[in-house]
Formats: sequence, structure tokens, C-alpha cells
Amino acid sequence: EELLNASHPSPLPPHPSITPDDLADLIYTSGSTGRPKGVMLHHRGICNELTVHPVNKRNYIAKNEGHAVLGLTSLSFDGSFVEHGLALFNGLTFVLVHDDYVNDPLEVTRLMNDNQVDVICTAQSRMVSFMASDGFLEALRRCVIVMCGGEKFPDGLMRRLQEQVPNTHIFNCYGPTETTVESNSHELTHEECVTVGRPLLNIQEYIVDQDLNELPVGVVGELLIGGVQVARGYNNLPDKTAEAFISWPDKNGDGHSSRFYRSGDFARWDEKGRVHILGRTDNQVKLRGQRIELGEIESVMMKVEGVNNVVVLIRKLKGKDHLCAYFVADREIPIDQMKTEISRSLTTYMVPTAYLQLPEMPVTPNGKINTKALPEPQMVAVGEYVVPENEMEQTFCDIFAEVLQAERVGATDSFFDLGGTSLNVTRVIIEADKRGVHVAYGDVFTNPTPRKLAALLTPLTTHPSPLTPHPSSIDRDFNYIPLDTLLKENTLDAFRQGSLQQIGNVLLTGATGYLGIHILKELIDRDDVPVIWCLVRAESEEKAQNRLKSLLYYYFAKNYKELFGSRIRIALGDVTKDFSHLSPLTSHPSIDTVFNCAAVVKHFSSGTDIEDVNIGGAVNCIQFCLKTGARLIHTSTYSIGGMSVAGSLDADKVLTEQDLYFGQYLDNQYIHAKFMAERLVLDGIAHHGLKAKIMRLGNLAPRSTDGEFQINFNTNSSMGRIRVFKMLGCYPYDMNDQTMEFSPINEVAQAIILLSQTPDSCTVFHPYNNHPVLFGDVLAGLSKIGGAPVQVEEEEFARKMEEAKADPDRAKLLQSLVAYQDMAHGQQVRTVEPVNEYTSQVLYRLGFRWSATSWDYIERFLTAIYGFGFFES
Repeated sequence: EELLNASHPSPLPPHPSITPDDLADLIYTSGSTGRPKGVMLHHRGICNELTVHPVNKRNYIAKNEGHAVLGLTSLSFDGSFVEHGLALFNGLTFVLVHDDYVNDPLEVTRLMNDNQVDVICTAQSRMVSFMASDGFLEALRRCVIVMCGGEKFPDGLMRRLQEQVPNTHIFNCYGPTETTVESNSHELTHEECVTVGRPLLNIQEYIVDQDLNELPVGVVGELLIGGVQVARGYNNLPDKTAEAFISWPDKNGDGHSSRFYRSGDFARWDEKGRVHILGRTDNQVKLRGQRIELGEIESVMMKVEGVNNVVVLIRKLKGKDHLCAYFVADREIPIDQMKTEISRSLTTYMVPTAYLQLPEMPVTPNGKINTKALPEPQMVAVGEYVVPENEMEQTFCDIFAEVLQAERVGATDSFFDLGGTSLNVTRVIIEADKRGVHVAYGDVFTNPTPRKLAALLTPLTTHPSPLTPHPSSIDRDFNYIPLDTLLKENTLDAFRQGSLQQIGNVLLTGATGYLGIHILKELIDRDDVPVIWCLVRAESEEKAQNRLKSLLYYYFAKNYKELFGSRIRIALGDVTKDFSHLSPLTSHPSIDTVFNCAAVVKHFSSGTDIEDVNIGGAVNCIQFCLKTGARLIHTSTYSIGGMSVAGSLDADKVLTEQDLYFGQYLDNQYIHAKFMAERLVLDGIAHHGLKAKIMRLGNLAPRSTDGEFQINFNTNSSMGRIRVFKMLGCYPYDMNDQTMEFSPINEVAQAIILLSQTPDSCTVFHPYNNHPVLFGDVLAGLSKIGGAPVQVEEEEFARKMEEAKADPDRAKLLQSLVAYQDMAHGQQVRTVEPVNEYTSQVLYRLGFRWSATSWDYIERFLTAIYGFGFFES
């Protein structure tokens, strides 16, 4: 009877107990960030992923135009669902490539030709590698769909595919495993920039800040992904599941909370509703204190002729972190040539110090670049080894080798070419001091080799060699009489006797900076400024606009998108380049006023970036204004007052608005560049008919309205000094009565705008807050945020400093103090302090008054930066 029943089954269909929400697959992540996690995917998500629908455009095209799908991806990788699922779910042929041939473009090409493959999906790096084969390219041209996923889609790959396969649909696939293979699949066939587009069918996406507040167009935040494809969670990892899968209001639904996955990716919306993926939120790449965008370096290297694939990462070589570049090219490219080429476009700290050219990139079974298989690269040789000629040269060779953990350093090797940074310079000063050799922080930048440093110092003294030129000697040779005559006319009487001027149409440089963005906001709020051109360095006008909108929203909670293209306009360019190529600026409406807020604010550099921007930028602004008749408002610093060395100036000498050069000591790269820029502006006024004003600024501080500080507050030198004393836990008694001024950035911007309207005879102003506070009071206020440093005698403070210098990690934080010690090589110095009585009197008459610096104001911003970990040792 049992056999009879078995041979004659019931005609009723089976009733499996599986539901759409049941587990369909368990896929383990690669474990690149730690222990691999098993992602639990359900049937409903996989079905939605493969559904043919106009919103799922890739699936729709494959169903209606495709015939055979190539299977290049390992079946253990979730990306394989796109291949075998797309084929089997829609009745297409599935051509599975054997594991032995997935990295062989010739065999893959043969399979594509033999089986008439017209849909292909692979990782971006594998696509780049395969496209070096002419046969593969020919097979690719017969495809209906070419799609890439799993890695960042390079702009260069998109453009090459658009050129090589113009009749093919090109798709960029994006999505974490936790959202069932992909959440976005965007066609790039006719796009100008790479995005992941809009979410797929039944998927919702939001971009939020760190507090999960939804962000508008252009503002960068974390991408949240919700909808039917969100996984059930991680297998047997409840804490990890709760951390990554959250309940969040779905505003496109019924308003109830829905389940969303925190992607861990930075992203932003653009005006067309497309998502731009900008990198990992949990993988901020920093090297020796500098934030590094590896993608930017890779993009620059890809532009070198012959290069078709690049990977840049940070690796530890000889016990020290280095930027390492790997590249594949169709010709041999000497490493020194590669470094020279990319150095033209990258700042010094972003130029890799180690390189390796490979015949091809190693890849994982999934076709992604296998970074773990990359061999150790070669450190760039800085030149032939030169033996030290004397004891002093040997001393500095030893110091460089110790600080940089190098096996050997020659007498002509540059500290910065060997990988040194401004943080390491502090160690050089400390190690030299231990050996009885005293050099100033800035000396290492102007004399970066052991030979040059040795020439600066004699073996018996710490004073500079008389052969070393001093910048002030150059300054003394200039004829200052016409400029001094001009400055004598910069008086309150000149202001009262003149009349206020209109600002008109504006060109603003440095608009993306802390000051520049606040100047932009002030100009936006004025009715008498019809058009504001913003000079922005960016790849496209769209990217420049998004950058400005993001900053406007960050600082003012409004991105002013309705003004872009009308009142706010973009001029793509660089302040270090001649403005003559910026044709929009020479057309109507003409520019009436130029606000030059572009500046490199660091005080030391191993390159020429400080001079390029601070002097070169001023030159280009001056030339533009002379050509167009525009008025120039040039921002500078009151630190051009420099120092009095060994009593070289009268004890009561101060920097007034009627001063430029009076014999002050200017041996600082930043200060000297600012001084030279001022001299060029005043010379233009005195001799060439330039209409211009100079604004000497002070300590740019948080807004007085709400305490909002600059995004990169950790670069503020005043904050750096405060952090040093908090780290040391003490400060000398005699520092109590030193004064410190805080100029709220919103008030600085207001003051500059008002002063820009003064008569042409008013040429120099000091718009900084005239309500200073005692430095000791500021330090005492640190008690509100974890403890204030105590007051000690000078000897005790010196002992604490020596203890910190002996600790390499703590020594790095001493830069804010060490950098400005012994600048005159053992000679007694006095900082020439500024005064601003004239400027204040003008501002009073313009209806402006600086706000008093209250403790509430100081406590608010100290608490804010404390919350960001600024004071953590």
C-alpha cells in the first residue's frame, strides 16, 4: 500500500512552509574590517532585486533586449546573484566561466564570442584590466549591457566605456550585501559624472547627519537604506545587528518607523535626485595628522599618459606609515618621472613616498583588487647618497634618520622628500636640542637638508651663519617712501571728508574658507550686491556649486540653491593662475569689487604653496583689478608687524594702520608672504592707480551668535596653544596677564563689508575685536571641560615641557609652541603688537561695535571642540 501511494502521489500541489520573509541565503562578508559577519538575506529581497520593472531599468533592458549573461563572479559572492539570477529569473542563457579563466581576458573573450554573450557584469578593476585587450573590447561592443559593481567606479573608466562602447548601456551598481546585492543600479551611458543614481524599486534612501537628522541636497552625510531588500541582520550577532539595522521614520511611507540599514558610506544628493557616494564614514584616511583623500591621488595618477589602473593605500614600511602607490601602465614609467608629474597637481603631503609598477593588479576571485596581495613597494630614492663632510652634517643626518626611522640619510637628502612632515619637524628640534644644537622650527623648512642646516649653524654657536640671507635684508632694499606717504593719508579725517561707495557686483576668492563663506553670507544678505561670482577650484561647476551649498548649509542651515545661476555664480579657476582665462568675469555684468579671502594660513611649508597663494594670488587679483577697474579688498594679518630682535625697535613700537615696514623681523614664511602681498597692493595704489584696501585680521574665532566654529578648528593656532597647556597640565605664572583676542567670524565679515565702502584714501584697516581677555582666564575656564591647567613657576613648566618632548606622541602636539620658539636664534625678541583705534573709530561711525568677549562665549566653543575630542591626548 505504501508503494502504491508513493507511485501515485496526490494531484494537489505541494504546500511548502517557506514564506517571503524566510531565510534564503547566508553570505559572509569579507571581514576586511574585522570578524566576518554572516548576512541573512530573505526571499522577498532577492525577488525584488531581480524583478523586471521600468524603475529597475537594468533588469528591464536585459529582459527585453538581452540573450546571454556572462557569469564571471564567484558563486560565493553576493554579486553573482546579478548574473545567474538575472539570467535564470528572466529566461536568458547563463554562461558560467570556470574559476581557472575568470582572470584570463582571452578565454573570457572566446566564451563571449562562442555564446553570443550580450550582458556582462564584473568589478571595476577587472573591467579596467580586461579593456587592455582589443579582442575583449570588440566583444564588449556587441553587448547590450555592461555593468560594474563592488568598487568605486572611476570617472576615467566611465569616459573610456562611453567612448569604446557607445551603443551599449553602461550601469554602475552599488549596494552593501546587507541590502541584498544592490540598492542602486544607475545608467551612466550619457552621464557626465559618476553617481549611483536613485534607489531601485521598493527601496528608500535618506542621507542623514550623525544625529540621524535628514539632510538636504548637496550636504554630505551617511546614507541610510530601507525597503524590502534590507537583510534580516547578522547571524548570531545581535549587538552588531542592532548597531547596523535601525528603526527610522520612512517619510515616503505612512510615517511609521521602518527598518533601515546604516550603510557606513558618506553620500550626498544632487539637484537631479541622484546619490553620490563619497567614501566610507568608518575609514577616514589620515597620515601624520593630515586628512588624505586616496581617490584624489588615484585620479591624478590616472591622468598620467599610459596609466590604466591605480591603487593608493597606506602601508607601514620600516616601521613607519607611508603613502604607497601601485599602478599598471602600457609603458614603463620611471618612478621619479611619475612623482614629478603628479607633484604638479597634488600638495606635498599627498604625494606618495613609495611606488611600484605592476604588469597587472592582483584580484580576488570576485574580481576586486586584492590589496592584501600587493607586494611591498619601493621607497623613492631622493638622489645619490652624499657622505656628510663634517660633524654637524653627520649630526643632522643622524637626527633625520632617527626621526624618520630611515636606515641611512645623506647630507643632501631633503627631510620632506624622505616623508617628513610639520609634525616630525617638532621632533627634529627636540632631538637637536638634546645634542646641544639649537635650530628654530622654521629653519628646517627653509633648510631641509643636513648640509643646509649645518651651513646655517657653526659647530661652536647656535647663531645663524652670516652667509645666510635674512628676508628683512630684501625688504630694506625697497623704496618705501611712496608707500609711507600713502599711508599717512589713511586717517579718520580722510574718512570723514570722503563719501561711502557702492559694492556692486563682486568677485570673491576663497569662498569655501571660514572667512570666505561668511563674507559670502553677508553679501547675500545685502540688497546692493546684484551678482556674486565665486572663484572655486573644482572639476566642474556642478561640484563647485555642491561644495558651496554644503558649506552654506553647514554654517547657516540654508543652501540658497535658488540663488545659484542668478545672484551666485561660479567661476571655475585657481587664485594662483592668471584670471584672464576666466571669460565669464570679463563679460557683463562687470565686476565692481574683488574680495580676496584666499590664503594658506599655515606658517611653514617645505614647498612654495604659501608664496603661490598668498603672494601669487594677490598679484593675480591686482592685475585683474587694474585691467577691469574693480576695487580690491585684500585680507591680510596684523602679524606682519613681526618682531623686534635684541632691542632693534623702540620698546613702545606698535603696528598701526599707517605702518608697513619699520625694520621689523619677518623671518617667517607665512608672515613674510603676507607682508610682500601687502607691499604689492600698496605699490599698486601708489604707482599704478589701483583702488584697494587691506584688512589686517586677528584671531578668527567662533560666531558671537551661536558659537559655531570653523569646520577644521584643529588647524587654529590659538586653539593649538590652549590644547598644549591642557595636555601639559600647567602654565607659567607670568602668562596670566598676557592678552588674547577673539574676533567672532560673523562680526569680522560684517566689519570687512562695511570698511570696503570707505573712501579710496582709506587704505589699511585692522578689523579685529578690541575687547581682549586675559589668557590666564581662558585657561582657568578649562575647568568646565575636564580640568584646567595649574599655575607653576617657570622652572616647573620647563620640566613638564622636557617630559613631553621625550614622548614622541606628546611631542607632536607641542608644535603650536615649539614652532615659534627661538625664531631669532637665541636673541631676545618682542612681538610688535597691533593697535586698531583708527579702525574702531571708523566702525563706530558706520554703526558697528564689536561684542564684548564674555565667559559664556568662550565656554560655549571650548565645550563644543571638547566634544569633538580636540583636547584628547
